Amino acid sequence: MLGSLAMALVCALAPLSAQIAVLGALISILGGLFVSYMEQEAERERHRNEMLEKLAIPLALASEHDLYEQYLAICHGLMELAQQTDLILRDIALLKLASLAGQIESLAGGSVVFAGTETWRTVYEKILRSPDIKEYRSISWVRCKDYWQDAPGRQSMQINFDSAHRGLHIERIIILPHDLWPKGRHLPLEEILPWIQQQHDHGIWILLVHESDLSSETDLLVDLGIYGDRAMGVQEVDERARTLRFVLQFDPQAIRLAKDRWERLALYATSFRSLLDQSPANG
Repeated sequence: MLGSLAMALVCALAPLSAQIAVLGALISILGGLFVSYMEQEAERERHRNEMLEKLAIPLALASEHDLYEQYLAICHGLMELAQQTDLILRDIALLKLASLAGQIESLAGGSVVFAGTETWRTVYEKILRSPDIKEYRSISWVRCKDYWQDAPGRQSMQINFDSAHRGLHIERIIILPHDLWPKGRHLPLEEILPWIQQQHDHGIWILLVHESDLSSETDLLVDLGIYGDRAMGVQEVDERARTLRFVLQFDPQAIRLAKDRWERLALYATSFRSLLDQSPANG
């Protein structure tokens, strides 16, 4: 209204050149206001999109009741953490949260990591007992006679036996070093033979490989399990056969690579049954 009144006075009282100058100024001002309005509108639109994206997370989880409860618990914890004023506590919390975020991202990618603990065996048992798993193939790299001989290891072996009796097809390739299966000896030494024999007696198909035969393919030296087409796991152990880390992956590509590794290793393997059949004691 003020601009219209000013323009009316200019038209009535000012010469033509002044009228043109004022008109140009008004057009320039209107153009600037319009550009400013568009920029503000774009900013408001960006802000609305950000808010919608934030809202999309709980909305997407709303139907996943178990995940949504955890989401709410995490949000509640973060709100309480925001009330803390101790800077050292906040720094420690941020480090922990960064680690937690990395773990969640890993889980979202289908990978579960157990470090320095035997609790992975509970997941191992759950998978083997799953009705949709019809076949389990594993590679056991035995580096000492105590391999899977402690209490958690014996419990895992019992799970194998129970699963085999239930009808699960289990194949295991066992890689043995020279000090447990010397070259030229028909069967492994007594330090490890009963453990192998026990698995054979419970219906597990056992294949043996000399560790020295894999000197040119060291990537085959691994502790690995393939749970049908559902998952694969890699166990890292220390010199006393205690778990350092266990990584379980549900990624199809990782499962395919594990199966390829198994097939390559099987080329070097000899079945334990055939060795027993050829044993002088059975001659």
